[in-house]
Amino acid sequence: MSRYAEVAVDAPVDHSRTFSYSIPDRFHPEPGQLVWVPFGRRILQGIVVELANAPQVEATRDILQTIEPGPLLDANAMSLARWLSHYYFCSLFDTLALFLPPGFKAQVRSQIRYRELSDADMAGLKPPTRNALSALAESRRMTEKDFAGLLGRSGTREVNRLADRGLVERRVRLPRPRAFRYTANLLPTGSPDVAGNWPSLDVTVSVRQSRLLSAVRETPGGYSATLANREFGSGVGDALVKKGLLAMEWVRNESRVAGLPEHGRDEWGTEEGLSSDQEAPSTETPPPENPLTLTPAQAAVLSPILEKLEDPSQPPRTFLLHGVTGSGKTEVYLQAIARVVARGHQAIFLVPEIALTPQTVGRVHARFPGRVAVTHSGLTDRQKFDQWWRIRDGDYDVVVGPRSALFAPLSNPGLIVIDEEHEWTYKQSEGQPLYHARTAALELSRLTGAPVLLGSATPDVESYYHAQQGRFHLLELPHRIGFGNNSDAGSPVPGDDGGREAGEFRISQIPKGLPEVHVSDMRQELRQGNRSIFSAKLARGLEDCIAGGKQAILFLNQRGSAPMVQCRECGYVVTCSSCSSTLTYHGAESRLRCHQCNRRSRLPDTCRQCGSRSIRQLGIGTHRVVDEVNSRFPNVQVERWDSDAARSGLVPEEAMRRLAEGEVQVLVGTQVVAKGLDLPNVTLVGVVLADIGIYRPDFRAGERAFGLLCQVAGRSGRGAEQGQVIVQTYNPDHYAVAAAARQDYSTLYQTEIAARRSCGNPPFNRLVRLLFQDMNATTCQRLAMAAARSMREQIRSQGLTDVNIVGPAPGVPPRIRGRYRWTLLLRGRNLHRFLDRVDLPARNVTIDVDPLELL
Repeated sequence: MSRYAEVAVDAPVDHSRTFSYSIPDRFHPEPGQLVWVPFGRRILQGIVVELANAPQVEATRDILQTIEPGPLLDANAMSLARWLSHYYFCSLFDTLALFLPPGFKAQVRSQIRYRELSDADMAGLKPPTRNALSALAESRRMTEKDFAGLLGRSGTREVNRLADRGLVERRVRLPRPRAFRYTANLLPTGSPDVAGNWPSLDVTVSVRQSRLLSAVRETPGGYSATLANREFGSGVGDALVKKGLLAMEWVRNESRVAGLPEHGRDEWGTEEGLSSDQEAPSTETPPPENPLTLTPAQAAVLSPILEKLEDPSQPPRTFLLHGVTGSGKTEVYLQAIARVVARGHQAIFLVPEIALTPQTVGRVHARFPGRVAVTHSGLTDRQKFDQWWRIRDGDYDVVVGPRSALFAPLSNPGLIVIDEEHEWTYKQSEGQPLYHARTAALELSRLTGAPVLLGSATPDVESYYHAQQGRFHLLELPHRIGFGNNSDAGSPVPGDDGGREAGEFRISQIPKGLPEVHVSDMRQELRQGNRSIFSAKLARGLEDCIAGGKQAILFLNQRGSAPMVQCRECGYVVTCSSCSSTLTYHGAESRLRCHQCNRRSRLPDTCRQCGSRSIRQLGIGTHRVVDEVNSRFPNVQVERWDSDAARSGLVPEEAMRRLAEGEVQVLVGTQVVAKGLDLPNVTLVGVVLADIGIYRPDFRAGERAFGLLCQVAGRSGRGAEQGQVIVQTYNPDHYAVAAAARQDYSTLYQTEIAARRSCGNPPFNRLVRLLFQDMNATTCQRLAMAAARSMREQIRSQGLTDVNIVGPAPGVPPRIRGRYRWTLLLRGRNLHRFLDRVDLPARNVTIDVDPLELL
C-alpha cells in the first residue's frame, strides 16, 4: 500500500507542482480527493493527485484530514487539469478546482487561547503585545484574526512569534466545506464478544471520551457526529478516532433537491449546511418539441457528424459548422445531441452567455424535457450545489452553459457543442486559469473521444484556418432557411442567428435571404448639414418601421450618454482617480462613471485644471441614443439593453417577453443585442456607429468588428417580411465594414490571413502576454524591463530564432484600480519550451497564453 500522496495545494506555486505528504494509517485517500495539509505555518486545502511509494523529499509531513469521503474528480478530469496547468502556466490546484462542486472552498478557523504568563514571560514584550495579551486574558479566547488585529500592522507575524514561544495557545479547526451532502456518523471499531462485552481499552481516555464511546457502542447504525459534538463537546469524537477506538463514516444524503447536509451550530458559532432561504432549482420545463424536418443542406452537414459519433476514433474529431445567420445551425446541434443521448452518452452545449440566449436554451429544454441542466452564475448557491451532484449522479443528459459548463462532472461525454465559437467570452479574462473553452474542449475531446462541433456565422479566423488545413472538418450552410439550397425546408428554426449588411445600394453578393443592407457615410451627412446622430436614411427607416407596426434594433457598442467629458478652454479630460481612463457621463443618473472600476463621481461645474465653466460631454452612448429616439418618437416604447441596464435590475427573460409580445417597439443596446435574438417582427437594424473598436491597437480589431456587425445585422428580417440594415460609419471603405456589408466572410478571411501571415501573428505563431502590475509605477516598469532584458539574453545565448519579444510597453489603460500595468508580448512557435526555462517574478506578473487582449 502506498504510504505517500502527491498533493496539489491551494497556494501560489509553480504550475503543475505537487508536494509530498505522508498518509497516516487511519486515512486511505485516493486521487481526486480533497484533504487538509500543513503548508509552512498554514493549513491549506489540497487535492490528492497521485499515490506514491516514495516521496519527492526526505522529510514529509502528514495529511491532517480528509475533507470528502471519496474522490470528486475522475481520471479524465485529473488529466485535463494537469494539461491546463501546464499549458496556461498556473497552479495545478487552480485547474483542479474548475471541476469541484460549488462551495468546496473552506477556510481553516484558528483560535488563540490564553495561557497563564509569568512576569518573566511578559518581559521584553512591546506595549501593543502586552495590551493584546491583556485583552485575551479577559476573554480567555478569540479568533486569530481578531487577536492579530489587536497587535497592529505586523499582527500575523507577531501571533506566530508568540505561539512559537508558547505564550499563547493556537487551536485550529478543520471545517468541512458547505457544499457536501454527507452526514458524518461515528462507529465503534471492533465488536463485542458473545456475552456482549467490549474489549478492554489499551489507551487512556477522558471521562467525556468514555461516555461518548459508550453511547456510540450502544447506538446501532452509527452515532451522529453533529450530535456527539453537541452532547459531549467538539473534538471528543475526533480524539477517539485518532486513538483508533472509533471510526468515521460519511453517509450520503439522497434527498436530491430537498436534501441538505445536517444543520447545526458548532462551538465556533458557524452555521453548517446551506442557507435555508435558498430556493431549489425550478423543475418547470417547456412543452416537448419534436425534431424539425431538415433541409437538404442541413441533412448534408449532419450526416458526417452522425458518422463520426458512431466511430470517433479517426481524426479529425472536430467539426466547424460555418452557417450564415438563420441557416438552421441550432437544429443541426439538437439532432446531433439526440443521437448522442440515444447511444447512452451525454452532451455539453456551450453558449457565450446564458442570459443572452434564452430562446436557444428554451429549445434545448423542449427537445430533452427534464434531462437538461443549465449552469450559470445567476443560480443560487443551493441551486449550483444541487445541480452539480445531480449531474454527477447521471440525472441529466445535456448540460448547457457558458465556458464553465465544460467542467461539469459528466461520466460519459459523447459530444461537445460550442455555439458562436468566435465569441471572446469563451476566454477567461480574470482569475486563474486564463483558459479558452475552445482550447480546453479540444483537449477534453482527445482524452474522451467525444467529437467537438463548433458553430458560427463568423468563425474565428484561426478556427477557419485550421479547417482549411484539414485539422477541422469544415461544414457550410451558406443560405438562410427557405432560400437557396435551404428552400426545401420543412419548419423554420427559431432560436438561431440572422444577418444582412450595408451599402448605399443593394449588394448582390449577399447570401440569399439576408436583409437588404445600406451604408450611410456620416462624413457626407455632415457636409449636408445633418448634425443628428441619425443619418437621413436611418431616420426615414425608423419612421417607416414604427408607422408600419414593426420593431427596430439600434446597435451602439458604447454605454452611457457621452464617453468623454472635456474642457473646451484648456482641453482637460476628466479621468478616473484609480484608473488611467476617461470617465463616461451617464445622463440618467447625472454621474460620471469609470467603466474599468465602476467608480462614480459628480459632473464638475468647472474645469479642475483651468477653472473654466466650458465643460462639454463629447461622443455618444446607448443612453444618448434612447434620448434621441424618445425626442423623435415620444409615444413609442423604447428599451435599453446593456450591462448598465442589467445591473439596474433588467431581467433578460422579461425583456425578451416584452419584445416578443410587441410591448417594446425600439430596442437600443450594445453587443448584447447582437446575440441570440430571434424576433420575426424586427425588420430594421440600425448600426449607429460602426467605427467603435475598429482602430484598437489589436490585430483582431477588424475581425471583431466584422463579427459584431454581421451578428447584429442578422437580427433583421427573420420573419416573412424583407428586413433592412443601415450601417452608419465615417469610414465606409474599411475592409471590415465593407465585408460585413456584403456578409462576405471569405473576403474578410483572406484579408485577415494575409495580414497575419505577413506579421507572424496567429495562427502562424503562438502568443503569450506577460502582464506586470504594481501599485508603484517605477517598480512596475522596472519589473517589465528586467524580464524583457533577461529573456532577450536567453534568446541570444540559446541561439533561438523562433521566439520574438515585443515590448515592454505600458498597458492600455496604463493603470486600473490603482495598479500600474506594463505588458510584454512573446511571439513564436515553441513558447512553452522557452518559458519553462525562464525565471519570472513569483508575484506581480500574470502569464496569459493565447491572449485576446494584447495591451
